[in-house]
Amino acid sequence: MAIWSITFNKDGNTVKMVTESPAKPSVEEASRKVLELARREGFERRDNGGGNGAKEPALQLFERYGITLSGILKTG
Repeated sequence: MAIWSITFNKDGNTVKMVTESPAKPSVEEASRKVLELARREGFERRDNGGGNGAKEPALQLFERYGITLSGILKTG
């Protein structure tokens, strides 16, 4: 199984998380993993507008936590 680095921006900082997957995670899959991390680690919540109950994980990340994905790279 390959090792993938998912990088994202939060509060002006670049953060990296590592995950295993046989194939490159899609943006939706990567967003879901970062969303799970944000919930588990208790990231500070924000109100970035929207509030429309977005279903897409990438929009949930931005609206709830101010997080944007910046990359998905194979590291192993």
